[in-house]
Amino acid sequence: MPLKARILAILISATFFASCASATTPSWSYENRKVTSGEFLIRTACMMPVEGKLSRVTMKGGQGMSKESENWTTTLENMVEAHLKTAGVQILQANDHLASGASDDEIQQVILQLNQKYGEIAKTLNKKPKDIGKSRFTIGDEAALLPCSAKADVIVFVEGEGQVTSGGKKAMGMLVGGSGNTSYATLVLTMADAKTGEIIAFSRMSNAESFGDKFVDQTEEVYGKALNKQFERLRIGMYIDKKKH
Repeated sequence: MPLKARILAILISATFFASCASATTPSWSYENRKVTSGEFLIRTACMMPVEGKLSRVTMKGGQGMSKESENWTTTLENMVEAHLKTAGVQILQANDHLASGASDDEIQQVILQLNQKYGEIAKTLNKKPKDIGKSRFTIGDEAALLPCSAKADVIVFVEGEGQVTSGGKKAMGMLVGGSGNTSYATLVLTMADAKTGEIIAFSRMSNAESFGDKFVDQTEEVYGKALNKQFERLRIGMYIDKKKH
């Protein structure tokens, strides 16, 4: 096969598999019925440190985006907290002492332990989210060691993962008959009982394909409505008395 034909075949294959990857994370959410029924009320939330990861796909392959990831992390944190507050939920921070007497090192150690525990169950949680209704997932009773847990109903984990496509990669993709845009992003919101550590809600929100790379600069436009819909589904804050059970 001529060199030019081989290169074209490789590019077509890469474009195909990248576009498939962007379509494998549809939006969905699962909750324990004690939340949606109103048995478990959410008025106060303790926010764990948010994590946003961005990468760029170029003609040379994948590249990290450390500075952009840092900025996106801040954007995601501000957005989720703003929507929680608008819903009438009081926000507390996991790294706040709250007059507990705990040192920074002690609090950071607990945060590290909880993040590790969450990481251990994340894959299973993603594969079998329906088991949330069977109370099968927990970050452990170490959750109660966070100073904020005493005053919070839930501990909130927020994760964002996205891939943006370079201009050259888009152009080449269009040349071989594709859309050229392999960009995608997913926002994951998880809530755990602040006292027991039980996972009670898990939601994946994927950006609409039409937004392309805009999820970086227009995060609110991409995820805002989905967040409000999820909070209403959970009947948190101002939504607690909206429906009677």
